[in-house]
Amino acid sequence: MTVSAEPYYDFAIIGAGAVGGLLASLLSHQQQKVCFVDSRLTHNQDLTLQLDSLEYGIITNNLKVFRSLPNCRWLLLCVKAHQVKQALFAFKLADNCKLMLVVNGMGADHEIIDKLAPQQLYLASNTHGALIEEKTDSQLQLKHTGLGQLVVGPYLKNTTKPQDLMTLEQALPSASWQDNIYPALWRKLAINCCINPLTALHQCRNGELLDTRFAKDIAALCDEVSQVAAAEQLDLSADDLHEMVLQIAKATANNFSSMQQDIHHKRLSEIGYINGYIVKQAAKHQLACPHNQYMLQQIQRLEKHND
Repeated sequence: MTVSAEPYYDFAIIGAGAVGGLLASLLSHQQQKVCFVDSRLTHNQDLTLQLDSLEYGIITNNLKVFRSLPNCRWLLLCVKAHQVKQALFAFKLADNCKLMLVVNGMGADHEIIDKLAPQQLYLASNTHGALIEEKTDSQLQLKHTGLGQLVVGPYLKNTTKPQDLMTLEQALPSASWQDNIYPALWRKLAINCCINPLTALHQCRNGELLDTRFAKDIAALCDEVSQVAAAEQLDLSADDLHEMVLQIAKATANNFSSMQQDIHHKRLSEIGYINGYIVKQAAKHQLACPHNQYMLQQIQRLEKHND
């Protein structure tokens, strides 16, 4: 599929889920022209998007869902990490369009970088909580369940901040730019390495991980992430990571993690891009990470059983 001639959008979003819907609602609320894109459609559709936001109350927008990619300044990819390559493969990105990956885990960027100029690619770490309350082909209802941060930075370190990123910062007051996004991505990875597999294995809400019976597992996972990060020239204290995991678990106490939901609904999870990424990087540096390896194996066992 190629880029269509008209109309022109500020933001096109692939992935009309919790995160994609949250960003679409908040950007539309700031008078940005936003649409969704879904190559699986047989024809263009209309979508009524309603968000129960923490800052603005109920926000309702009527957005277009296109089967081909319209001209846009930004394309936000808000899908599962293992869906990134296939989602982007359906489209040809215009030279003046910037792509932002808003996905869990790490490693998906390496799978698509040969499809675009490296300076077009931006990476984001999102810790906002959002929950789908109702979803049909024509309606998406969401609840903003936790204020977090959206940190954005370039795939190529120290690339100049795009001027038009200001609209995203206005829509999300907690959004910020980092010349080097990788420390933020690794901190989010550490959170995911703990909360996602533990809630999936125990089929519990995030807040239940605050129980002392999970303390040793969380500490061990954070210690391994810290060691692998150090081998990658990143200074991330295991104690700081542990504290961050507990803060997020408390802030999103009533939420179910995406991996818990994936396992519950018998879907493929993102474990390969979360604990699996740590295992892969550890092997590269000849480091042992038995706790992340265990989480990877246990989730993969559940996925195989679900098949």
